[in-house]
Amino acid sequence: MKPLACACLVEQRGDALLLVRVRDNAHWYLPGGKIEPHESAELALQRELQEELGVTVVPESIRYLYTVVGPAYGQAGTVELVCFSARWTGELRPLGEITDVRWIDRVDTSRFAPAVQILCAEYLPCAGHDGPHGAAHTSGRT
Repeated sequence: MKPLACACLVEQRGDALLLVRVRDNAHWYLPGGKIEPHESAELALQRELQEELGVTVVPESIRYLYTVVGPAYGQAGTVELVCFSARWTGELRPLGEITDVRWIDRVDTSRFAPAVQILCAEYLPCAGHDGPHGAAHTSGRT
């Protein structure tokens, strides 16, 4: 079975990670969503952040970071998170299927969806430290 491909925003402030909750699920996800067959991952990121958080991504700020593959939460199969950094304009607010958006400390991984737990363990070093895949990353709102 082919993994479900999603375009996701990775945004950190210190050790806090920007995460969203869908329909009051117990676990938290990266902002973003499914890449439709007709669109690029970058376009999917822009569309999903507009639909779900009401922000407009600055297209020239989008930078590919890494791809994380892990178990899909709440369904069979795997998910492929194509992760980006990007700047945006507008205020973050939950829209559509998103019921909450928060900055959550990365030590609280038990609340994260499985693929986000993998992201934190393998790709995101603690603030100010280098990890196995490079320096700590922060981007942000313009």
